[in-house]
Amino acid sequence: MKPTEILRNTVISEILSLSTVQNVWPTWNKQIHSIVGSSTLKSSDLNKIGDNLYKIFKSTSNGRGQSDVSSGGAAWEALVCWYLNLCLIGSRTVVIKSKKANIPKCISDSINVNYGNFTSNTESDLLAITFPDTHELSLPFSGSHKDLMRILTDAVEQRFIETELGIIQCKTNWNDNAQIPMLWDLIYASTGFSSAAKVGTNGFSHTKLKKFTYSFVTVPTVEPSKFKATSTPVMRVKNLSGGNYWGLPTKSGVASNLFGIIQSNFQTSHNSYTNGWHKDIVTEIQNMKSNGNVFKL
Repeated sequence: MKPTEILRNTVISEILSLSTVQNVWPTWNKQIHSIVGSSTLKSSDLNKIGDNLYKIFKSTSNGRGQSDVSSGGAAWEALVCWYLNLCLIGSRTVVIKSKKANIPKCISDSINVNYGNFTSNTESDLLAITFPDTHELSLPFSGSHKDLMRILTDAVEQRFIETELGIIQCKTNWNDNAQIPMLWDLIYASTGFSSAAKVGTNGFSHTKLKKFTYSFVTVPTVEPSKFKATSTPVMRVKNLSGGNYWGLPTKSGVASNLFGIIQSNFQTSHNSYTNGWHKDIVTEIQNMKSNGNVFKL
């Protein structure tokens, strides 16, 4: 198995082992199969799942106590990570839950925001890394996770300008959180600051990547019909470099179905399937289910 696929499997195994996700997965899995209506997923089924992530998530949502909000946020982040990786199996793009052990250090360095002696990171719930197309990453890998990350990190460091990165902020409540991605996207888009602030450390900067995007993905928990093109939360994320998405069908001027992020932001990987994504993704998913079914479909 290629290094990128091993990393993808690691990420999915870790999120599905979270107690929060384990509690809801049996219900979510039933919802998914009721939506697609078959055990054999077709490419069009992935779009259907994207249209119904709201329904899947809400099937196990609780009240709005603080503990419910926290666990709900973690569950939504996990569902988004699971779904996007399912749509990207076999590609060079891996969507990673923000965890130091699974992210090449040069990627983290490139998005550090430094203010004087203080270093901060964006609220990067998920990082979508499109790894460079190298010979080393096309070969089967066997070894420890440490060795895996060394190979992936070396590839990114050596071909940083061929690497793509998408920051994906996942929030359940659109009203309360829309200003956060808006402000971070402005920081990353800035060409300079009048203060002592700067982006990037150790010689790595997101501006040197082949492509960099910042996206917002919400359920939302508020009644979706309340959001209009002129609503303040919508206006705040309207011009994000990576777009605004939700767990529902696309609503013009408001938000796009999450499936849309695949071709909008990860087109490099989307176009790399030998026989076209629509055919190859079906084969990739079938192979995954026959070899351990890490996505637990």
